Amino acid sequence: MTRRSVVLGLALALAAASVPAHAAGRGRRADTDAGREYFVEVLVLHATNSGKGIDERIGDLPELRKPPFSSYDSYELLQAERLPLVVGEPRELRLPNDRVLRTSLVAVLPRETLRIAASINQPKGKTFLPLLEVKAKVGQRFIVAGQKYRAGILVLVFRVTR
Repeated sequence: MTRRSVVLGLALALAAASVPAHAAGRGRRADTDAGREYFVEVLVLHATNSGKGIDERIGDLPELRKPPFSSYDSYELLQAERLPLVVGEPRELRLPNDRVLRTSLVAVLPRETLRIAASINQPKGKTFLPLLEVKAKVGQRFIVAGQKYRAGILVLVFRVTR
């Protein structure tokens, strides 16, 4: 098993453990959350073993100091984006490796919980992450990692906000 597949597998497991993926209740909208605006903040990090440490612009992300992410000693912030989330209106973000991240709001659930779908595609090429669907509360993070980039990998940190 390659380091890439191990990190990807563990990153997805971390995402699943911290914000469980669900298929039930698709398309429901809680009356109390109707009309509120939601966003997903996406941090695009470059993980390497260059000895530079963690870029201070990233802020406090304790996950980076724990396995599987601690297998890299350096994290550089490449992009920070805030994408609006609206049911039925997917948003795209071009990543540094020319792949395209596509996020969409599937449903707004009770107690400020959102069901979000994400996929990563290479234009006219192979799909890296066909579809990941998570359920996340406002303020909660989930991480997707493992795409090769230069002498390391890309790490995408998602956080739902209002």
